[in-house]
Amino acid sequence: MVQTDSIWVKVDLKSSPEKVYGFFRNHLGDLVDLFPETYQSIQLVEGQHFSSGSVVQFKFQFGDELRAEKWAIRVVDDVKKYIIYEAVEGDPLKEFKVLRAKFEVVNGGLSKVRRGNFTKWTVEFEKANQNVASPQNYLELFVKISKGVDAYFSNN
Repeated sequence: MVQTDSIWVKVDLKSSPEKVYGFFRNHLGDLVDLFPETYQSIQLVEGQHFSSGSVVQFKFQFGDELRAEKWAIRVVDDVKKYIIYEAVEGDPLKEFKVLRAKFEVVNGGLSKVRRGNFTKWTVEFEKANQNVASPQNYLELFVKISKGVDAYFSNN
């Protein structure tokens, strides 16, 4: 029996949810400029722009190792403001039969107590074997880049 599991995290936003979503939708390659200590390169290797069906190659520092991974963009929903990526080549497939990341931006509106805008990252995975840890390290990376993109738009 195949067991797919998932983990998720929310990151509160100070900046505009539309700007943050627009960044991940249209300017994903700019992560190299915002996080030069993490990303060496981000290249579109298949498809048109960063749209559904495209494949993106990431070269980045992941813990103590430099990784090259290809992720396909499976779904882009501009109305609901979410994007689903799936690992299709590289190190993640040594540990996982399936590894998907869903990035979504939620515009929770304003209240007197707090703003309700946030990003939510959900990582869905199927381990290659029982000895593999859950992909918590990917969530940590996604939190880092969400906070950095939010800070960029909050300050500009």
